[in-house]
Amino acid sequence: MLKSGDFFNFFLLLLGFFFCLIIGAQNPERPFILVKIEDRPAILQKIKTEPWAKKAYNDLISELEPKVRKHEEDPEKFLNGLPLDWKSRKRKEMPPFFKTYHVDNGKQKNLDNVTDTEFKNAETLKKYLNIGIHSGVAYFLTGEDKYAQCATDILNVYVNAVLQSELSEWHQRGGWLYPYDGFREVRDLGEKLPVIYDFIVSFLKDGGQAYDLIKRTKVDFPVDKAQEVFRTYADISINYGQINSNHPALEATNLVYNALAMENLKERDSLLAYFLEKKTPHQDPLEVMAGIYKNEGDIWPESSQYLNAVSNILTELMFVVDRYKPELNLGKKYSNVLYSLPKLDYLVYPNNEIIRWGDGKRNGSPSYLCYEFAFQLGKLNNDPRIINKFGPLLFRAIESGDYESRSVQSLLLPNLELTEEMAAFELPTTDKVEHAGIFLQRNLSSTEDPNYGLMCFVGGAHMVHGHAEGMNIELYGLGEVLGVDNGRGKYQQDIHENYSRIFAAHNTIIVNGSSQGQGGWVGLAINKVGLIAMEPNPSEPAVSPNHSFTRTSFLDDKGDGAEATQERTLALIRTSPKTGYYVDIFRSKSKLPNEYHDYLYHNIGDTLVFEDSGLKFHSDKLRFMANAKKIWKQNGRYRNPGWHFFKNVKTSQVYNSDVQAKFILNHLYDGKKRYMNVFILGNQNREYTAVQAPKTFDAPEPYEEKSTPTLVIRQNGEAWKQPFGVIYEPQFASDADQGIQAVVGLKQDNQFKGFMVQSHVEGQTIIQYIISQEPESVYRNDALDFVFKGAFAVLTCDTENKLQNVYIGKGSELTFENLKITSKDQKPISIYMDLSNDKPEVNGTKNAVVLFNN
Repeated sequence: MLKSGDFFNFFLLLLGFFFCLIIGAQNPERPFILVKIEDRPAILQKIKTEPWAKKAYNDLISELEPKVRKHEEDPEKFLNGLPLDWKSRKRKEMPPFFKTYHVDNGKQKNLDNVTDTEFKNAETLKKYLNIGIHSGVAYFLTGEDKYAQCATDILNVYVNAVLQSELSEWHQRGGWLYPYDGFREVRDLGEKLPVIYDFIVSFLKDGGQAYDLIKRTKVDFPVDKAQEVFRTYADISINYGQINSNHPALEATNLVYNALAMENLKERDSLLAYFLEKKTPHQDPLEVMAGIYKNEGDIWPESSQYLNAVSNILTELMFVVDRYKPELNLGKKYSNVLYSLPKLDYLVYPNNEIIRWGDGKRNGSPSYLCYEFAFQLGKLNNDPRIINKFGPLLFRAIESGDYESRSVQSLLLPNLELTEEMAAFELPTTDKVEHAGIFLQRNLSSTEDPNYGLMCFVGGAHMVHGHAEGMNIELYGLGEVLGVDNGRGKYQQDIHENYSRIFAAHNTIIVNGSSQGQGGWVGLAINKVGLIAMEPNPSEPAVSPNHSFTRTSFLDDKGDGAEATQERTLALIRTSPKTGYYVDIFRSKSKLPNEYHDYLYHNIGDTLVFEDSGLKFHSDKLRFMANAKKIWKQNGRYRNPGWHFFKNVKTSQVYNSDVQAKFILNHLYDGKKRYMNVFILGNQNREYTAVQAPKTFDAPEPYEEKSTPTLVIRQNGEAWKQPFGVIYEPQFASDADQGIQAVVGLKQDNQFKGFMVQSHVEGQTIIQYIISQEPESVYRNDALDFVFKGAFAVLTCDTENKLQNVYIGKGSELTFENLKITSKDQKPISIYMDLSNDKPEVNGTKNAVVLFNN
């Protein structure tokens, strides 16, 4: 029986035991940032049994070994490779690093503008810190002290040297070693230091020491100084920089890793709170950043190369923090961040290039490593929806070889445990990018050859890194993006600011020579393209295997010279597994007198050839030069609309008839000549101009260095009742006998109603009637006994005018001879009927009534 004193002592013992459990749970054994000590046996087993893991490990060691050997042989010489400024050394102190900064005429510059020497020094620092991280990983995996010693010595020099510098007082974008670019410093340097420290703590606890460049001997590692450095770098994220952009996310890794490097638990949690929920004038927390993803599938509202950076970073950090504090369940709480990750898997052309808007690049892919983080978050948070979303995506990426070469960081993650039962991945017929006003259509060929895939999009909106592009389109065909957006090269250049960013670089309309952006981010704000009608709706099943369409609207009212309302119908029509075309109907009208509208279309290639003998062209050097000398103020005032960059300008006389032209591509890598055929419906007061626009960035060889043939059609007067009606047909030269043979405009009461397109496909001639009008309008064709009420329809007939199939994109009534299709309640229906066989096949809304009258 316990006496009272014994009971009290027993109580203290129990209390101490539970206190130790609590402390142990809060302060796990290092490492725990990128990997946990208890993960090591499973990782070593993975290296033994899985080829990719063995390769990742062998690549790490083979690349690291010569560097570590140099360090072992002469640590002083190895460490002196760091950019230390010995001339500025104070007596008996470690010298500081050379600072990376540049001031030009009193104006602060960031790392993009430093001298070559300064940039080289910055790159050297990054290289050494990466060696330190890889050495830490190698020590974790092998237990060999030589790796820990190398990592320790690099970190020791950095800690002592950086403390010789003064932190900038410029809180807008100041830093420590980069006094005018702390935003870059925390990503290049600050976030790497805690990872090295996390890996070497066990080495230090076992008596490991650091080589001292001043004393030329080993000394105890200065843990207190390292803590000061981690604290300072965390402070740069918290109290420097800007919010309401992607900057807080790009700095968040630095914040989280340096917080986790703190040994004082109270301080660690205090700093971590700035990532979780505490907002400052210079840093947004996860709670705020995740709020951007309001709905499942929402993405970060910038251009393509920036949109996934935020979700990638936040996903990785949620995994790191959830493993540290599993009770937070961040993955489940902010799952919409995770669901944004695959968007770049969906916004790709058949050749796997990315659709382009704003400053976006053609090439890139989602981070499959971040898919792994998301998958692991699903397991950690016990959320089957997350697991079932990312399991199939990872399975597909691994099976296809897209995720064949996995990184060391993937090696450190728990096993994936994927199964062949994971669902297949399919690209939807249509999709959207909400913040960019983009609506895309795709039709992959049954041949599975990307050369015969078709895809297009219409879009335009204002955002950070967006362009003032109007209602822009891109068109894909013959294995390449043919109808192109210019893209972007280096920032701050004349061509970037006064061409790539503004209207003339896009497939759009310039109204009265005055279309422009105004206000918003760097003065490039435009209205967002709005959806009027679409079939199928984004990510929904299509009613037809061969048809789709969008109708969108845009208000061009920035500045004071355009004041235009616009509407664009873009349709994709496939006629066989190897043939098809795009229909573009662009309406535009201005409130201003003496209006004129210039329709622009850029197509990569060698030449633009007009096939109409009646067109006569003359040199027209001054046509687009009115704004060439206007005031340009970087990131604020531009030489709109940018068409003064056009060269070899040749303009026709006023020409009212239909026009046929083609863009010719002679020099692609496979040696096959390609065409983009263009069929343009004529109109009164039309002029045609051929120009050479600047080269298109990220174009296929050799066109990335060639100017871009461009078509400009000017409509003097309104272009609404008689819109720009253009059909684009990609065609291999070897298939010249296939595809479109003739295009004729359809009119009623002297107003445009659509096209009649005659094509030769697979040995047969087909005739297609494409009707595009206002939703309540009625088109009548008495010669064919044909009536349609609605927005968009395509009827396909043989040469005897026997109906083969009918597609109603949006409509309420259609009759053709003995066929009648109506809506039960007069609401728009979408339907497709194949009548080429004895038994008609119908696919579409249940709201439709189909009758055959004898």
